[in-house]
Amino acid sequence: MRLSLRSRVLGLVFLMNTLVFGLGGGFALRTQVAASQQLEDGITEDLLATIRRTIRPEGLNVGRILRWPSWRFFEDAILVDRELVVSTDGEVKTTGVALNPLGVGNRAAGFDKGAALIGIEQSIRTQAPVENVEGGRVVPINGPRGEAWGGIWFRSRDRVNRASMARSMFPWFALSTLALTLATFFAVRRLVLDPIADLGDGARRVRSGDLSVRLPDTGRRDEMGDLVRAFNDMAGTVQGFNERLEDEVRRATEQARKAEAAAMTQRRLAAMGELAAGIAHEINNPLGGLQNAVTTLAREDLSAEKRARYLELLTTGLSRIGETVNRLRRFTPRAATRDEVDLAETVRDATDLVRHRAERLDVQIELRGALEAPLVIRGARTEIGQAVLNLLANALDALEEGASRKSGRRIDVTLERRSDHARLAVRDNGHGVSADELDRVQDLFYTTKEVGKGTGLGLPLVHNTVKQHGGWVHIESEVGAYFEVELGFPFDGVVRKPGDGLAPGERGHGA
Repeated sequence: MRLSLRSRVLGLVFLMNTLVFGLGGGFALRTQVAASQQLEDGITEDLLATIRRTIRPEGLNVGRILRWPSWRFFEDAILVDRELVVSTDGEVKTTGVALNPLGVGNRAAGFDKGAALIGIEQSIRTQAPVENVEGGRVVPINGPRGEAWGGIWFRSRDRVNRASMARSMFPWFALSTLALTLATFFAVRRLVLDPIADLGDGARRVRSGDLSVRLPDTGRRDEMGDLVRAFNDMAGTVQGFNERLEDEVRRATEQARKAEAAAMTQRRLAAMGELAAGIAHEINNPLGGLQNAVTTLAREDLSAEKRARYLELLTTGLSRIGETVNRLRRFTPRAATRDEVDLAETVRDATDLVRHRAERLDVQIELRGALEAPLVIRGARTEIGQAVLNLLANALDALEEGASRKSGRRIDVTLERRSDHARLAVRDNGHGVSADELDRVQDLFYTTKEVGKGTGLGLPLVHNTVKQHGGWVHIESEVGAYFEVELGFPFDGVVRKPGDGLAPGERGHGA
């Protein structure tokens, strides 16, 4: 259970005051008991001395005993000599002197004289005082020569009763403890607890983002006043710093946005260059043949059979150029609409657009898996096509920079149908990257290429595209062996929350 600071302070003050008053009350009670006992002992010694002086061989001087001036300190007394008879049932009877110096008129009705006589008999026999007998005390009496003469039971008026004194002191003790506790608590609350509560409330408001909070300055010239003023100064400093920081972040964000836009433009221009090179290659090859066929067809002496063959060549070349244009149109940016996309066709188109560069670099592109039959997913065809083209371009860049291999340079493109998603992997046998670089290759603007040759946007663009399609990206690499990017596209195209798997038991990485 959580207790507030005020409750704990109140409890502590109460316990401290209770302890102080308890110790003080105990000391006062012990002092009073000791003083009363000392007075009683002194009166008792005087009484015994008076009785000894009245003892004569012929008898006891009763008159002198009755005139003893200190009887006023006693409530009751019984004086007997040693001539006592103890019966078989333990009852004690007097056969000699039996004197009640204060009389029996004021004696309580329930007084047990037999118990008092038993106590006197025990004291005479043991020659030792007996305490707490019928609320009084028993002491033995010796004669002038020290012989055992008798005994006396008495109850003094000032005899201390600890329980009675404690009961009489308790109300004063309780009221004093309560009054001092409340007075101390209210003083501590005003001087310490209330300012601390204000400080705690101010700190919570600052933590929640309200940096304009200020505590009221009461003008106190003590540590608590210094603490309040220091809090206000701190809040003002933090507020000013936060405003400056927000302004700096705003400017830095704007600069980063402009830099990102410029880099995106550079990357798209590079992609356009890649496309232009592929288109030029795909068109120039049949275009030369078409020009030759047109020149040949202009000859008047051309036989009908050759004319028919050249016309067929014209038709084939124009069809090839038309297919190239259609392929380009499928990669042309337009409004990103979600529709059915044949992933196999998209992969083939992207591969065809970079094949001329692969042939120039002597790179073999191998298509594996479900690339012959349609593999339909839901998504934006243009975005997915550009992502695949980026992966192939990155693989060619890596192979172009790396050393030649005895087994030849190659890119493996694998497309597979899984339970509820399509898996696309692009793997090259280039130089790869280290484990440290592998953790950063998807970071925006990070590149392993030389300055001026890379923007660091290729893989981030791929990552962003796959994420928008609810898929995942997984990258593996080994230095000097390979670099592989694996993409997963769900068939339904639904963007899932982080941590949602695509298929139970399938390997997946949140994008």
